[in-house]
Amino acid sequence: MSAMAKAGAKAGQWLLLGLATAALVPGLKLAGVPAALLLGPLLVGIACGLAGFAIRPPKLGLLCSYTIIGCLVAVALGGAVGPAMLARLPLLLAMGAITLLASGGLGWLVARWGWFHGTTAVWGLSPGGAAGMVALAQEQGGDGRMVAIIQYLRILLVTGSAIALAHMLTGSAATPPLASWLPAPDLPGLLETLGLASLGVVAARLFRFPAGAFLVPGLIGAALIAAGWTRPAVPPLLAAAAYAIIGWNIGLSFTRDTLTDCARALPRILLACALLIGLCAGLGVLVSLICDVDWLTGYLATTPGGIDAILIIGTTVPVDLPFILSAQVLRVLLVLLVGPALATYVARHVN
Repeated sequence: MSAMAKAGAKAGQWLLLGLATAALVPGLKLAGVPAALLLGPLLVGIACGLAGFAIRPPKLGLLCSYTIIGCLVAVALGGAVGPAMLARLPLLLAMGAITLLASGGLGWLVARWGWFHGTTAVWGLSPGGAAGMVALAQEQGGDGRMVAIIQYLRILLVTGSAIALAHMLTGSAATPPLASWLPAPDLPGLLETLGLASLGVVAARLFRFPAGAFLVPGLIGAALIAAGWTRPAVPPLLAAAAYAIIGWNIGLSFTRDTLTDCARALPRILLACALLIGLCAGLGVLVSLICDVDWLTGYLATTPGGIDAILIIGTTVPVDLPFILSAQVLRVLLVLLVGPALATYVARHVN
């Protein structure tokens, strides 16, 4: 096939992907499904990946999408930073540490059972960014392909369980009117958003810090908002585009070849991910009792990974979003700081 024919085929696949997403998302929103903006592209991406589509979102587009998620985190956190949140800081750190230890302990356990190689098990179940975990696993001799499958299946299960639980506990989510999708333009707020997003791109590309794409704009933006120095505004359509790219990226990762190669291990992968989610759900119940928050808030605060999905779900249901994002962001920081050392230690002792 010539280069022009390949380009035409890919253009057709992108067109079908976009049209299918545009057809599905409004139906999900009318049905009141939480996080329809992520779930729709995710489901379409899975279908297209299994159908053999040879397309992926460009790396820069995916990176920019994560920076927009970071800006949304900043807006949600910035207005909530205060004495009440600081008083909860020890508990939030403990939650992150327990989640990290649970993932490491489960990785050690399934490796001892002989389900996976030690390095593969530990990095596959680590609640961090999938791309970063794959890279770290490959550096230490793990099976990068298997780690990627475990990571993306975990994210898929976390997202699906959170959406289902949100729907069961809160009922249908309200569908916003068209006016909320096309608000009056806020040029200064948009420029501030683009400035924060640019910081995330620089952190991720220049300093080779992938998690910086959403951590840098999220943390710096939250601090600036709390100080009253900035008021970034993320237009709904821009946020929807970011959600779509992230959903497509996860969904398109599930190809027939990948699932065929890992078919024998698939039941073990699903069970390991389910065990991790179950452990974190138990922690969520405990958190809801200690912190006097609803159970859905506790669950979303302790889910192992998928901060982008949790943010989207949290904005469509009545939960304590600042508490959830504080717990998730602190856990990501702990994973980045402590995760590599913990995973290396566990993998070395298993192997």
